Amino acid sequence: MAVQLQQALSVGKYIVTQRLQGRKKYPLVLMLEPLFRCNLACPGCGKIQHPLQILKQHLSPEDCFKAVEECGAPVVSIPGGEPLLHPQMDEIVKGLVERKKFVYLCTNGILLEDKLDLFEPSPYLTFSIHLDGLKQMHDKNK
Repeated sequence: MAVQLQQALSVGKYIVTQRLQGRKKYPLVLMLEPLFRCNLACPGCGKIQHPLQILKQHLSPEDCFKAVEECGAPVVSIPGGEPLLHPQMDEIVKGLVERKKFVYLCTNGILLEDKLDLFEPSPYLTFSIHLDGLKQMHDKNK
């Protein structure tokens, strides 16, 4: 409950500040996509259909921080592909938490057990685990 109150107060302060500055439009959530690569082949997802040279690319932590600072939104959602495939995802999340951004790391959960110890618990970090069907369909690897 305290975390939700903290988030509500932080986002509320951000909105009031934007309004006092006369802004009518401003971002609340940044969808930060540091890579398109994924460990699943879900029907309907177009991410993994990109050319291989695109799938091999990923943003550096510094590029992610620049995007977050430029946007200014208090909430950062990190979808994929599968963000836990990014070799520096723990560094990116740590940097966002240090900036007091509320981070929602969206994952299919397959790598979570192996990667969870890379992340420090924080009221600014939430893992959003999406299930794309029952186990047989969800865990279908490429």
